[in-house]
Amino acid sequence: MIEIGSRNNAPTPQHQIHDVYIFNIDLSRPATPFCFEQSIGGGHAEQGGARWLALDELDAWPGEWREHLRKADCAWVAELMDAHPGADQAMLVSLILQRHAGPAKPASRLQKIGRWFKRNFYVGGRYGV
Repeated sequence: MIEIGSRNNAPTPQHQIHDVYIFNIDLSRPATPFCFEQSIGGGHAEQGGARWLALDELDAWPGEWREHLRKADCAWVAELMDAHPGADQAMLVSLILQRHAGPAKPASRLQKIGRWFKRNFYVGGRYGV
């Protein structure tokens, strides 16, 4: 699986410190390549889980895939899909992976640490991100 986006959205009603939304592309499952995960409290055993969907199953899924992408910090995936309404599933997967790979942008050590904190910790309030 290739992780496209993830972010910790805690605190939420489900958990105070760990409610991570994740969006992956799973190339080993060509029929259902879009994987929507949620990790609550640190794992899938108690709460959370994962769901693999095909392109034609997205709108029927009660998990609100667009909202999930927003919470996983990759709302651009929905925008890309909307920009290519006639594209088939394989083409969309290819476009998502191309955009995700993108040109490598050098990041400093401090930027990498900051991105890790943003993905894994929620800071609310006046100075929250």
